[in-house]
Amino acid sequence: MKYWIGIAAATHVRKGVEDGFAMFAHGRHDAAKRVAPGDWVAYYSPREGMREGAELRAFTAIGQALDGEPREREMVADITGWSRSMRWLPARQADIYPLLDRFSFVRDRSHWGMYFRKSLFSVPRADFALIAVAMGVELP
Repeated sequence: MKYWIGIAAATHVRKGVEDGFAMFAHGRHDAAKRVAPGDWVAYYSPREGMREGAELRAFTAIGQALDGEPREREMVADITGWSRSMRWLPARQADIYPLLDRFSFVRDRSHWGMYFRKSLFSVPRADFALIAVAMGVELP
């Protein structure tokens, strides 16, 4: 089992939560394949929209990948991408700033944003558990 952080605008995350799926790297198949059934995913949303809207800098969803292979689906009208089915948990939004000094993968807080430039990256369970607690979720 692995623990992942995906990066997406909050509006896109909400759509995935509503419809029970996750997409990574703008729907790339290889990114969806990296997440296996049983893996955990937390989404970090820098902004409300993609390159627009209010800055959030918060974790906005947390859940576990369901069984099955990635499948193609429509992202927006006439644009498809690869998704993974998810079981999203009820959670509150969690500001990233109180967590930065506690993450093992953030070695230089003054450049913390560079760690979140990837669309999807794995983190140790302990770091993921910090996110879960901040979101009001208890990991099994």
